[in-house]
Amino acid sequence: QGSASTKYTLGKARSVDVVGFVEARSFEINALQRSLENARSQGNTRAFQTLPRHLRRRAASHNVKRIPARLREKALSEMKKSAQTSKALAGTDRLTNAKKSSRYKRRRARSVRQEYETRQTGKRWLETHVWHAKRMRMKELWGAMIAETPNERSHRAAYRAAKEKTYIQDVSYFRTLELVGSEDAIVGLLRQLTPPNELTLAMKPYIGGARMAPLTLYCAGSYPLALLGPATALWEPISGAGQRKLWLRLHPANADAIKIELERMLDSIPDGNDRAIQIKDITCDLVSFELLGGQSTQMLAAVLSQTVDCADSEPSLLQTIRAIPSPAVLPESVVIALRIHDPRLEFPFKVNPERMVLSQDEQQQLQDVLLHWPDNAAVLDGQRSDTGIWDRSECASALERRTSEHALNKRREQQLVPGTKLRPDPSVDVTVPLLLVRTGPEAMLGSRVGRTANQYIDTLAHGWTLIAPRGWSMALWMALNFAGARAQGLTERHHIGFEAGLPTFPANWPGTSAYDEWAGSAATALYQKWQRRPPGKRANYLKFGINSPFYAPFHKLLDLPGVPEAYPQVTADGLECRMKRL
Repeated sequence: QGSASTKYTLGKARSVDVVGFVEARSFEINALQRSLENARSQGNTRAFQTLPRHLRRRAASHNVKRIPARLREKALSEMKKSAQTSKALAGTDRLTNAKKSSRYKRRRARSVRQEYETRQTGKRWLETHVWHAKRMRMKELWGAMIAETPNERSHRAAYRAAKEKTYIQDVSYFRTLELVGSEDAIVGLLRQLTPPNELTLAMKPYIGGARMAPLTLYCAGSYPLALLGPATALWEPISGAGQRKLWLRLHPANADAIKIELERMLDSIPDGNDRAIQIKDITCDLVSFELLGGQSTQMLAAVLSQTVDCADSEPSLLQTIRAIPSPAVLPESVVIALRIHDPRLEFPFKVNPERMVLSQDEQQQLQDVLLHWPDNAAVLDGQRSDTGIWDRSECASALERRTSEHALNKRREQQLVPGTKLRPDPSVDVTVPLLLVRTGPEAMLGSRVGRTANQYIDTLAHGWTLIAPRGWSMALWMALNFAGARAQGLTERHHIGFEAGLPTFPANWPGTSAYDEWAGSAATALYQKWQRRPPGKRANYLKFGINSPFYAPFHKLLDLPGVPEAYPQVTADGLECRMKRL
């Protein structure tokens, strides 16, 4: 006490400097903590028991993968020690007494990707299949899984979207055939499948690739019988005497029949220049969306605003026409080629109403475009050096070099302001070539529509078709959906065609084999539903004089022999309902 009183006063002894006290005794405190940890680890506590309760798992003692990675080595050594002392596990390679997994679990897929590949056997999934399967009823049609109708009630909402806002549907199930050869040979080949004196494919607006040509195809030499169905054709916008490419977009219901007819005609042509035509199916190399509605142009202008600067003025063409009230204002079948940056960089997109208001100069530019549509809108630059989406090898290379989603998230983490959109980096980010086609009644009718007939068609039949390379479907689909587009299925598309006064292929194209298959499957479903009802509750069609209650008898109207094979073969006795009296 005497020595302490000489150094410190009573006032100083009543106050303690905590920081200095801890720093002076940090060695002792650390040694105490290490000894406590060692005592805890050397005791009877297992590795999984050292975890806090919110990290513990029920089967952690049997599966080391349920323990954090930092403790797995210790847990594995503990399991090996337990196995050596166990009589049942001594001399075996097993570490636990867990039962052997069942055959069902052993045959399960090791990953989700492997499971999805197994489930696609015999049918093709679109790139947006998983997104649709969570929200819509799926149906296998024409060799692909197609969204039939949403799970929610949406018929009226779909009509409003197609009329005033934006309606979107994934039409990647459409087939695309690529014809490569000389221009005269391709025109001569397809002229045999079209009506006589039909020069649509060789007309100046279509031969240069500026517009997509509507076609109605028949079997060779069988016009006006043996109708195959509608189709659309698009030339690659490169002129010259060399090889040219033509894309033939077909509905999957008649694509196989048209391809077989084309191959049959090529085999019948003698050896020569006209036979040097190659036919390739490039359906899996392209994805396509159909957008309808008054605001579809505005939405496309907002989502596809990040175009790559080119020498020509095509990238600004979509921004020039962004404020039109409806796509019906623009000429039908025109094609716009553009190249955009990765749409994931600026996701999500929003339609800004303020940008829809045009200045006086922009209004003048819009009037000039509507009066004189540019002929070079289908190419990416004036020199036509950028082949764009027509070069599939370049598109495949860009897909391999695409930035991963993990890398994009890392770049977002490094942003100073959270939520800031990423800027494209030319050294890392790739670009995406696209095609925009102004679709309308001509594509559904398979022929050109005059002004007189066009005034009786509703405006909701007009819209856009967006064509992109494979691999970019989900990026564009999510961008359009978050911007406000309403996704719908095949049933709603048929309803919109009905409201517009246009026939939908193949449901409204009698006389084709595709219609017979469609109507036959629908009639079979109705007949089976009618048969499942009790005899006393069925409608007695024979009593009311209805001979074909499940399908339209077009074969009688056309005086064709017999009922088509695809229809249910129902006799008069099968339509009679009699009550059994006791």
